Amino acid sequence: MMHYEIFVSVDGQQGVVRVGGSHPLASGTASAIEYALGVTKMCYPEATVEFDFIKEYELEDEPDVGYVYEQHGSVQTYH
Repeated sequence: MMHYEIFVSVDGQQGVVRVGGSHPLASGTASAIEYALGVTKMCYPEATVEFDFIKEYELEDEPDVGYVYEQHGSVQTYH
């Protein structure tokens, strides 16, 4: 599964938006970039947002290990 790190500049300050390959709006490199720029522009509507570069990673799916921890006893809650 592909994962993306999209590096953007917001008013000259560099940042990164990480997008997992399972995100429904990121079906490939171009859509991951569009998503990252859209989210950044939504967060900083008055700023100048620019795409710098992208890193792509091919990650293996996590194995299905079932339940790793099963709760024993009860958790005390306070109201």
